[in-house]
Amino acid sequence: MNILAVNLPYAGHTNPTLPLTAELVKRGHRVTYINAEVFRQPIEATGARFVPYPDFPVTIGEEQKKRTSFRKAYDTVLSVGQSESFDLLLYEMFFHPGAQAARTLGLPCVRQFSQPAWSDATWQAAPAMFRLSARLIDAQVLSKRDAVHMGLTYTSLHDGVINEHPDLNIVYLPEAFQPQRESFDDSYLFIVPKQNVVSGNVPIPYDAMKRPIVYISLGSLISNKGFCKECIRAFGNKDCFVILSTGKVAPESLGKIPSNLYVYSFVPQVEVLQHADVFLTHCGMNSVNEALCAGVPMVAMPFINDQMTNARQLVRLGLARQVRSFPSSGRELYRAVCQVSRDEGMKQRAKAFREEIKRQKDWDSVIARMEETVESKHN
Repeated sequence: MNILAVNLPYAGHTNPTLPLTAELVKRGHRVTYINAEVFRQPIEATGARFVPYPDFPVTIGEEQKKRTSFRKAYDTVLSVGQSESFDLLLYEMFFHPGAQAARTLGLPCVRQFSQPAWSDATWQAAPAMFRLSARLIDAQVLSKRDAVHMGLTYTSLHDGVINEHPDLNIVYLPEAFQPQRESFDDSYLFIVPKQNVVSGNVPIPYDAMKRPIVYISLGSLISNKGFCKECIRAFGNKDCFVILSTGKVAPESLGKIPSNLYVYSFVPQVEVLQHADVFLTHCGMNSVNEALCAGVPMVAMPFINDQMTNARQLVRLGLARQVRSFPSSGRELYRAVCQVSRDEGMKQRAKAFREEIKRQKDWDSVIARMEETVESKHN
């Protein structure tokens, strides 16, 4: 297959798609992947040919990126798709105009979900904050002028995701984790790519720690000095060891660190989760997947978008206890972590979920369905 892939310049939507890209290339398929220049290195590392949006700044403010990346991605995919011959268009759900681009190019399309898939049933059951976030995103990313330029039938994120029906949908999460699973047909395949363990530059002295080992991270986008200090006050000199990832907050700015806390601006998360007993997380889907694959129970502290749905699902499945987002007290966080660390039932459910993931679909079945999608178009 000769595949044209397109995505938006957001790590949470791009990174989950890279294992499939690498697997396609490994099996001899050609992949041309369109994204912003900042993603050149990770995309080229998969073996794919990288094509950047033209005239798109390497450093760009968040608001400008939201206003311009949809139009840039759409125009680039049409330009490349009309100048070369491809068999299939591959796009991620946030870039919902991908379905219209495929129609314009006369190509079958496959959609990837970096978060739980959407349907009418999941939308109705979703937290009100999740639905509000989706509507706010519409106002930020897709102007009426751009929607007309693209010739979109569905101009909102809700309509574009729920009402478009690509030939195949690949959802990067365990099937048992998908809310309202019964509302999706067999065009939806669920898979969690194998987690690659990458060691960090700073060795973490796991052997010097006693259990329980608590890992705290709010992901790459949420950095808050007050939260870090609250964690230090709450967990410092307690009967546990803590690995705290601070993101953009410099560890040296946090003052004296108690001896039972190990504080880093970045940690190799998959590696850390192999050692952790509890994970306090913002519930981004990448982090949730990595914890599920490691069999680690969680304290869920969601903030925006799919994090709210993910936290609710973790609690429903008995894999996490949820706490408030900001403002949250250190006492509340510490109490929740202690409750999870002592909950044998939750630990066993997390281990059972890990084993269930190991029995999931593999790339063979996913890529075979992609090949069938292309063959059916030619027949």
